[in-house]
Amino acid sequence: MHPYLLHTDTAALPAYGVIVALAFTAAFLLVHARAERAGIEPDKLLPVYLAAGVGGLLGARALFLLAVNPGGLLDPSAWLASGGMAYYGGVLGGLAAIVGVALATKIPLLPLFDLAAPALVLALGIGRLGCFMAGCCHGAVVDMGPDPTALLPADGFLHGQIWLSSQFPFFATEFDAGTGGVASITGRPLYPTQLWSSIAGLGVGGALAALWERRRFDGQVAATMLLVEPIFRIAIEAFRADHRGVAVALPQSLTSLFPGLSQAAGRGSDVAGLTTSQAIGLAMMIAGTGLWVWASRRSERSSAV
Repeated sequence: MHPYLLHTDTAALPAYGVIVALAFTAAFLLVHARAERAGIEPDKLLPVYLAAGVGGLLGARALFLLAVNPGGLLDPSAWLASGGMAYYGGVLGGLAAIVGVALATKIPLLPLFDLAAPALVLALGIGRLGCFMAGCCHGAVVDMGPDPTALLPADGFLHGQIWLSSQFPFFATEFDAGTGGVASITGRPLYPTQLWSSIAGLGVGGALAALWERRRFDGQVAATMLLVEPIFRIAIEAFRADHRGVAVALPQSLTSLFPGLSQAAGRGSDVAGLTTSQAIGLAMMIAGTGLWVWASRRSERSSAV
């Protein structure tokens, strides 16, 4: 919708980068503000923030390359090329880095995970606005009916349009640029996957932040995040149309119902099925179930002593 906040002959300020930086900042501030109430010295979290940022960025880039260009994992130039981040890769990379630093500095892991879970999902909600501005992570082409209503002025700040309609999905996005440079979908109504993701992230993150105030055992908030957030991701992935890689191939009779499953392997590919993010989401839900059972029983044993 507006890839650059500033673009001159000598400098460019990408909206995506600015919004992702704001998302990281908001997440760290939320964790920092609550740390002392969780029994963690806030100043001890500074190396955790650094580890989360570096590990998250590396993990996000690594999963993107693994999904769409596996050979690029061994190519330094592919790592440095512009564009291409995978949210779940950022979660896994950031998690690995956080665990390492937390163990080294003796920060308790379960309270730290509970602190981080709402901040992580809220950061996703903010970060997806960067995807909206850049035109990445877009949806598939959608039929909005004969008379959709344009929400944005034709010559406004945003280079595109939001269409309203009385039929599903009720609103759609249209980009004059972005969409990976795919001309066949630029300038056409698309499922609003970036805005869906943003709404889901802000909503789930807000609910987790409220749950943190009422948690009954350490690990409850993190387990809830692992169980709930992937539900929205798996559903939204079914309507995306960018190249995300296929983790589990499925029959065409199933994938044809959802454009996000039939287009995940890239344009011109006959492979269709669950995307890498959907597969990771399912694994996260299994992990969340295990964490809930283990952490709740651990709390019961501690209370009984």
